[in-house]
Amino acid sequence: MSTPFIRYYLLKDSLRFIHSNITYMQDTSNSALFKYALFYDAEDFYKVIHPLKKDIYKISSKIKDNFFSFLKECLNNAYLHASAMEQLFCYYIFISHLVNLNIESYIEAFSSKKDYAEKMIDTYFFNKNEKLKLHKTNIADYFFSSFQLSDEDIALLEKPIKRQFGFFCTKNYYLECYQSARFYFDHLANSQTGIKKLFYIFYDLILNHRKGKKKAKTFLYPKRIDTTILNLTKQDYTLLDTEVNFSLEELYQHLLKESRKACDLLNSYFTGNQNLKPLEKYFKVNEK
Repeated sequence: MSTPFIRYYLLKDSLRFIHSNITYMQDTSNSALFKYALFYDAEDFYKVIHPLKKDIYKISSKIKDNFFSFLKECLNNAYLHASAMEQLFCYYIFISHLVNLNIESYIEAFSSKKDYAEKMIDTYFFNKNEKLKLHKTNIADYFFSSFQLSDEDIALLEKPIKRQFGFFCTKNYYLECYQSARFYFDHLANSQTGIKKLFYIFYDLILNHRKGKKKAKTFLYPKRIDTTILNLTKQDYTLLDTEVNFSLEELYQHLLKESRKACDLLNSYFTGNQNLKPLEKYFKVNEK
């Protein structure tokens, strides 16, 4: 489902860029980082296998389309609450947004099958970093406590989501999304034999016809990496309006540099009396 693993590793590698006043004594465990890496996939996990239930809110899409306005609301909330954990969540939101923008451009360049490419990318990063096979790993056990937002997380999100989107059941929505995420990683995503795929194909044929609904056969992580997704041949492509030839590994290093810029901007905001001007310049607010 989307690309939580590349976000997870980038969040982990970016911790060193965040002001120590904010990270000090906060939970930055692998489990917590994975929980936040899942945040932007909430929409995908909502009733993930249900053949009829629809997500009428689609919060992830709304955040993407109104990101800077949403981020400003979150920053203001975290600053006023004087909560280091909420401030840290703002960094995770910003970094995850950067990943999603860049990965979307990258996937468009190398595959017409979005779900397929996302699975390849996440499998590549997990296998490489954990020295395990993702298709054989039960992620709900591996990140055993990472499938629920805390009350502090909801305190950060509730007001911004209400103000931006008129959404009045934040806690229930994310509770249901994260429960579905646990079910997905516990029961649906891994298969040592691949036999689950036969059942998923049957489910798609009989029950899963709704337009726009993810097909169950795309749930499994692959056994082998499609190297065309890695761009080892250095093919030119457009990444956010810029011509590049980054391989997937080079794209990750590019993301790390962009993450440092994002962290510097938020460090300045939280230690400099809510100065929004550098952020507005970064997002080219006055140019729109």
